[in-house]
Formats: sequence, structure tokens, C-alpha cells
Amino acid sequence: MKMQSIEWLRQLVALPSVNPAMSTDDAQRNEARLVDWLEPWFAARGFRVERVGQTPGRPNLLVRVGARQPRRTLLFESHLDTVGVAGFQGDPFTLREENGRLYGRGACDTKGPLAAFMAALDDEVLAALTASSIELIWLGAIGEETGNLGAEEAIAAGLRADECVVLEPTDLQVVHAHKGVCWFTAATRGRAAHASDPSRGDNAILKMAQVWGILAEATAEAAKQYPGHVLGSPTISIGTIQGGSGTNIVPDRCEIQVDRRLMPGESAPAVFADLQQRLAVVPGGVELTLLKEGLPFHTPADAPLVREFSAALAAGGVPSVVTGAPWCSDAGPLALACGQTIVWGPGAIAQAHTVDEYIETAVLETARKVLRHFLLAAAK
Repeated sequence: MKMQSIEWLRQLVALPSVNPAMSTDDAQRNEARLVDWLEPWFAARGFRVERVGQTPGRPNLLVRVGARQPRRTLLFESHLDTVGVAGFQGDPFTLREENGRLYGRGACDTKGPLAAFMAALDDEVLAALTASSIELIWLGAIGEETGNLGAEEAIAAGLRADECVVLEPTDLQVVHAHKGVCWFTAATRGRAAHASDPSRGDNAILKMAQVWGILAEATAEAAKQYPGHVLGSPTISIGTIQGGSGTNIVPDRCEIQVDRRLMPGESAPAVFADLQQRLAVVPGGVELTLLKEGLPFHTPADAPLVREFSAALAAGGVPSVVTGAPWCSDAGPLALACGQTIVWGPGAIAQAHTVDEYIETAVLETARKVLRHFLLAAAK
């Protein structure tokens, strides 16, 4: 079975599925070719398959096996898209084995975790699931690298489950909570003038300094609501800044792009509205534009799903580490449609999106064993 997980990963990597926003090459972009290959793969193993979603040419794949009137529904989810391949070392779509590592775009994020899941679905596991009173669902979702498009479309189509495992590279740690995100731009306007007499102008960059002070103060106030939280506290960071046109010209415009990380209980619209109100005191006003939002989630560390997955880790010889994460994933929206949610998978998040993306062969095999233990226990 070790070689089987590698073979599935080899075939997944060979099917380019770059997020369309991250490539203009039609031979690389779009998740549809991956759906075209996975749909008959699952159907041949007895899964009921359907395509869901509203985005033209970019279907999500939803497959089910087990009871049609289940006592328990268990959802696994993988996002199908990858980031782009500019600068990738070697052929990004040919899996390369070297020194115990498997290199290729998506090897870590998230075709490796998916390959481990597929390899875990051996004859014994499939027979147990088919005869069980539970229903196993797998969702292959589009558009995670630029939001939660596929997960949201599946939920809108009626997807619900009692429990959800989002397959992402977590170093085999059980992530029971992660932050959300609110990305926005803030722009100030001023009046240009010759820098020899700056009093004749209105400096938009100096206004932005005031804006940043207000943003930082608001985030510090919000942080007081989360003492000792597993996720720490909300954070804010400036990612880009643009302003001015010359050294001797008072700048008439400045714009920043901001990353505000959200804690459970916060939402991007609410945080955005609060900041708009606070920034109203800046002379000339501040133009705010919401760019992206991602939901946080938090499942209690002692929830039954966490305990069951920890038991599967122990059965697979892996120490159980239950933790939180500062990044966000499809677990945000899926947690709203599922009773309990965790994020888990082989591979390191530090390897995701890199020019030498890889997953370790041994870790891929360990993940297969853990998933197999979990699925067999769930089917009992």
C-alpha cells in the first residue's frame, strides 16, 4: 500500500489544477481535469458521485458511500486547486522522488493528503463502510487558494455533515481551531504641492500614519477579549504600500493593503464596519475596500471527533498533538455546516506554495495508516 499512495499522488500531480487566478496558461489552470479523473475513480469503488456548484467550467465533486439513511455522516474535504508554478524547480507536474521526498506542485498542498486518503480506501475499508450505518462523504472543492469558493458552493447546494475532516498539511497534528482573515485596502487622499513649501499641500502619506495608528489600536483592544486563547490574539499587518510620485512632491494619495487575522467570534464584515467608523476621524476621510474574507473556526479540544482522531493517531504510532493554527482554510465555512470540524494531514505548511514543494514519503505512508485506522473505527 505504500507504493499505492505514491502512485495516486503521481497521477494527481500529473493533472495540473492551478487556480485560474494564478495562471494564464490553459494547459495548467482550472480544476476540471482533476474532477474528470477523480469522478470515475470514486465511482469504480462504489461511491455515488455528483458534481455541484455554479461556476462555469469549474465543478466541485461530491461523492458518498455507505448508508443512505445514516446514523452519522462523516465528511472529508480536499481543495482541488493549487497555486501557480512560476519558478518551480524542475517539472512541476511530474512527481520526482529524491532522498525520501516527493516533489511536485500540490505534493504537499493538498494532493498529498488526498493521495493518502485514496490509498486508505482499500477493499477492507470500503467493505466496512458499505456495510456500516454511517455515510462517508468526500468533497473535492475548487477555489480555496483565493477564498472558499467551492466549499461555499457545496454548502449552498445543501451539503451538511455531523463531522468534518479538512485535509491540509498540518504535520500530522490535529488542528481544532484556526484564525480567519479580513483583507482590505485603505486609501488616503491629499493635495500635491512642491516639497520646497509642503505647507501648500496635504500629505496623504502622513495621513496614512494616523490610519495605521487607529488600526493598530483597534486590534490591540480586540486582543484583550482573548486572554490565553489557543490561537493567541487577533493580528494586523500591512502587506503593501504605495504613495507619492517623486521626492520633491507632496504626495496626494497613499494606499495600503492590510491583513487582519480574525479570532473565533469575529467576522470580516463586523471588523470592517468597526474600522470604517473609527477611521472617520481622519481628515479628508479614508477609502476602505474589502478584498477577501475567510472565516475562523473552533472545535473544542476535547470534542468526540478530536478524541477519535487522536486514537487513530495512536493506533498508527503517531503522538497526538492537538493545536490551533494562524492560517485559514475551507474549515471556516464547513464548520458552520458540520457539527464538529478539524483540519489534519501529512506535510508541512511551510512547504506549501514553495518552488520546491514536497512531501516526505514516510509521512505520506503514515497518513494512510492513520486514515485507515480512523475509517475502520468509524465504520464499526
